Amino acid sequence: MPTMWKQMTIQDDTHDKLTQAYMAYFKANELFAKRRSLATKVAARLALAEIRILARLRRKELEEQYKVSKIHKQQQRKK
Repeated sequence: MPTMWKQMTIQDDTHDKLTQAYMAYFKANELFAKRRSLATKVAARLALAEIRILARLRRKELEEQYKVSKIHKQQQRKK
């Protein structure tokens, strides 16, 4: 069980960062909608870039977890 908890913590960490990045984007977008300036535009674009980076990282994590799970299931069937 400790291993499973460790994996969940890693997952939650990236997931939490992704959620926080979305909230930052949401706030930046609201400011941009109210006041269309260079600063608000840059803030919204930076928030979107952070979301893109975290989404790619999370996608890689999901792929790796799926591969490990698939290998584990195959090994269980062979026994």
